[in-house]
Amino acid sequence: MKRVNILLGGPDSEYPDELKKSIKAIPGPWVGADRGSLHLMASGIIPEIAIGDFDSINKKEQKLLQDNVPVFEKFPPEKDDTDSELCLLAAKEKYNAQEYYVYGATGGRIDHFLVNLFLPYDSRFLDFYDKLYYKSATNTIRFFKPGRYTIFHENSMKYVAFVNLGPVTHLNLFDAKYKLTDYSVEHPVSWASNEFVKDTIDFSFESGIVAVIQSKDKK
Repeated sequence: MKRVNILLGGPDSEYPDELKKSIKAIPGPWVGADRGSLHLMASGIIPEIAIGDFDSINKKEQKLLQDNVPVFEKFPPEKDDTDSELCLLAAKEKYNAQEYYVYGATGGRIDHFLVNLFLPYDSRFLDFYDKLYYKSATNTIRFFKPGRYTIFHENSMKYVAFVNLGPVTHLNLFDAKYKLTDYSVEHPVSWASNEFVKDTIDFSFESGIVAVIQSKDKK
């Protein structure tokens, strides 16, 4: 499976245009978390999996999901994992995809966003955190393991940030507007508001985890 899509329960005001205008054109199966599953149904898409504690929807809406979705998994609100963690683990188990497009991961509650941001440090996500792609109306986030990479300028995004989520060694930003050479640090740093000077940026690092965030201001 090349791609699977996950719609979380974040506010729909944060959805990118492709979810609002052409969701049916997005390739790959869908997994929904809580209210995200209802949004998919309302858009004419039946998710393959609906998962979560469903504390944000009523019993009639839950029944609608249970009657239509092939796999409906309800968890108690008192649980160790967030709905997003449950969704990603279920998607990995079922599809073992090359890419996991996650919508609704960056808006709404900050504590939930931080769970999503720090997933790479959870051992259960160790073998596929670099396949995650968070996408919202104004931000995209990808995670990188140590190595050398070329990233491409995403359409309509103005800024790019390189964020070491923990200790990092020998971080280099070779051809961004603001370059960085052989930087090592023991604490998280957000190298924010950088920019592309051409269509690509090359960067590298030797240890740690780096999140690359492309963004634009909200209108």
